[in-house]
Amino acid sequence: MKQRINAEHIINTFLNYTRFNTTSVPGSPHLPSCENQYLLAKYVVGQFSDITSLETNIKDNAITKLTLPANHPDSPAIVFFAHLDTAPDHVGDTRAIRINNYDGGVIILPGSGDKMSPSEHPELLAYTGQDIITTDGTSLLGADDKAAIAAGVEALRYMIEHPEFKHGDISLVLLPDEETGIRGAKALDVSELNASFGICLDCCGVGEFVTENWYAGSAVLTFYGVTAHPMSAKGKLVNALSMAADVIAALPAGERPEHTEGREGYYWPHKLTGDTASALLEIAIRDFDSEGYQSRKKTLWNIVDNVKQRQVNSSVSVEISDIYDNVKPVLDKTPLILENVQQAMRNLGIEPKPLVMRGGYDGSVITPKGLPTVNIFTGAHNFHSTREFLPVESLRLAGEMLLEIVELSVGEPRYE
Repeated sequence: MKQRINAEHIINTFLNYTRFNTTSVPGSPHLPSCENQYLLAKYVVGQFSDITSLETNIKDNAITKLTLPANHPDSPAIVFFAHLDTAPDHVGDTRAIRINNYDGGVIILPGSGDKMSPSEHPELLAYTGQDIITTDGTSLLGADDKAAIAAGVEALRYMIEHPEFKHGDISLVLLPDEETGIRGAKALDVSELNASFGICLDCCGVGEFVTENWYAGSAVLTFYGVTAHPMSAKGKLVNALSMAADVIAALPAGERPEHTEGREGYYWPHKLTGDTASALLEIAIRDFDSEGYQSRKKTLWNIVDNVKQRQVNSSVSVEISDIYDNVKPVLDKTPLILENVQQAMRNLGIEPKPLVMRGGYDGSVITPKGLPTVNIFTGAHNFHSTREFLPVESLRLAGEMLLEIVELSVGEPRYE
């Protein structure tokens, strides 16, 4: 197996990044939503301050680009993408723990006393005999997505230190606030990258790569009722909360997250606030098929219309916005990208595991902008959880994957 990426070096690089608490802030109007995302970007760029061949740029919104110019002009320009923020599910500082030569037993997280057992997390057994990085049980680990930053940095470092390694223009782009609406990717000017394709590292276990993801939308419904004293409310009172509840009840009962899996879409009423006079309901809409996604939006409109007709003195405002698209139609038109991803895995002794992703990632915004972007593993498990863990060898292989894909792409067309 190829050993271009040093395991100790890449894990130390990752652990240094976890010392920056880059928890994104939901609802913040700022990009980045927290200053530490910018500080982490600045730190990453500073690691290459003595490399004159590397072009670097940090924008005020923390979108960061590091580019190594091509030494093989007939090869495609490739972008490695990683996001700077960590999820707001837990906001504490990362306290990483290294478990040497994991024995396949129960792991006790010392900060909380919580236990991770193979019976609950059977994926642990695949890493028996390996070193694993966990949290202490009180925070996220931040491998989502600082493991990706480390893999991109170490791949760049290898190419800089080995000028005989042929490549086209290679960029590492760091994006803020993926976890709160993929906002960094939405602010990215893809045309400035002048690239052929991109690689996100925002996936899970070794061998996994995303072949498709959701069409995703968000519906915000605001209900306006009519208030009246309850002792004389008959025929007068229109309860905004009841209208919202009627919409929720009218959604197809089996088409909610708790009842679906695989390629099954859903409606997810996930936030309801208000009172009798007015209420706000937020519903996530998801489907893997474009026609199915459009049909879901129409179904929601029809449900709202029916509720309005039963409450003639009320009103409802509806805002439905598209959040991101399925990457599959674009990736299907550029099959060489996924072919190289799978061949790179086979070259490294990894079993390819195509994944239908019930979620989104930066590439699901970047791809529709004109840059086909696949999503491959970082090697971490249990994203957004205090039981998040990262096998050291898996992270090393993520860095190797970037080098292998670049190597396979040398001399290929720019996929345009």
